[in-house]
Amino acid sequence: MTAHAASSFGTKQQKRAFLASLVGTTVEWFDFFIYATAATLVFSTIFFPELGSNVGVLASFATLGVAFLARPVGAFVFGHLGDRLGRRTTLITTLTVMGAATGLIGLLPTWEQIGIWAPIMLTALRFLQGVAVGGEWGGAVLMSVENAPKTRERFYGSAPQIASPLALVLATVVMYFVARMPEDQLMSWGWRIPFLAGFVLVLIGLVIRLGVEESSEFSEIKQTGTVTKNPIATVLSTMPSRVLAGIGLQASVIVLFYLITTYMLTMATNIHGFTKSDTLMILLVAATVDLFAMVGVGILCDRLSAWTVFVGGVVFTGAFAFPLFALFDTGNMGLMIIAFSAALVLGHATTYAVVSSMTADLFPTEVRYSGVALCSAFSGVAWAAPTPLVAAALVPTDGSKHWWPLAAILVVTAVVSFVAAASMRHHFTSDAVTEDRDDQSHDGRVRVGDPA
Repeated sequence: MTAHAASSFGTKQQKRAFLASLVGTTVEWFDFFIYATAATLVFSTIFFPELGSNVGVLASFATLGVAFLARPVGAFVFGHLGDRLGRRTTLITTLTVMGAATGLIGLLPTWEQIGIWAPIMLTALRFLQGVAVGGEWGGAVLMSVENAPKTRERFYGSAPQIASPLALVLATVVMYFVARMPEDQLMSWGWRIPFLAGFVLVLIGLVIRLGVEESSEFSEIKQTGTVTKNPIATVLSTMPSRVLAGIGLQASVIVLFYLITTYMLTMATNIHGFTKSDTLMILLVAATVDLFAMVGVGILCDRLSAWTVFVGGVVFTGAFAFPLFALFDTGNMGLMIIAFSAALVLGHATTYAVVSSMTADLFPTEVRYSGVALCSAFSGVAWAAPTPLVAAALVPTDGSKHWWPLAAILVVTAVVSFVAAASMRHHFTSDAVTEDRDDQSHDGRVRVGDPA
């Protein structure tokens, strides 16, 4: 690589900001995903043994959903702190909370040891995980985007997005080996290993984040003394349509992702008779493909229109919804891997890689952390939290193969994302975004009544 090519990816500080966003968010999502995988494969037996197989799965998925209900709390708290104190301080806090909650889950007693208190404590720690994620994603996006070279904003914005499949690969590898343990060892202590690793991983993430300076755009706002006093209220009162659009943008990508990584894994085990190791291998192959696709899309969207790539991914998701489930329903491992890979690469990577920077485009610097955090948090509540529960309620994982309602839901969410992208298209062209930010930052303040 030539010196010019290397420099086009940013200065040393800019690259460090990208790395801090990538590594820190990878740690957070690793913690988050091992819970999702454990909820799918282990928790219904360990924490809800009295409820029976199908109800136990529903209860396990319910604790998974608690984190999404907690995200708005994290968005309000950390969104405010991020726009008042800064991105760096807030991100260090979110990472610490996530690591501590994850490690403590690994120390929890089970139902057999303390009864009902076991799932109660599990739910409380899951809530803390949700609070941390509610503030993490928005800050990680901004730390990277606001430090990005002008020609690399989409790629830098994809840093926390790349972290998602990277964390999924790492979590799946860990859980794959854990799942291969003898059943009695897995259920007694093996499942704890990935959670206890949270204590170590958070230290690694903190070391990297402590070496990063504050976002350049926020530093400028702070130096001028024009930090917004109540950024959350400003966003909700003057830009509600932007928040709604930000929530809508994530509809199809979130529902697709959580159908694949939670509910469909349970289908593979309970309906098609796959072992836990087999289902994790299917997910590992698809997630690895998704990881490389995410990097490619991030780079590509600095050359092409991010809006066009995003809409293309949304359209594919809607069109592939029924073929995805039809291929999965064959029970053929090869076809299932192809279906997962196609959905994640052409439906997930094309939208998820750029939805972060596109959401950041909707808000001016002074309230951007709050705006992005609110969009992310309420997207989790609207789309991620109910997906496994609704799927399990509509199509129980105890033998039913009537999957068409799930494909229909995926089509509907694709329409929602398309409408959201179309309604805000003028925000997603480079010139429009630059003019909008410059306009709103001349006096360092967000104009009340700023049009959506």
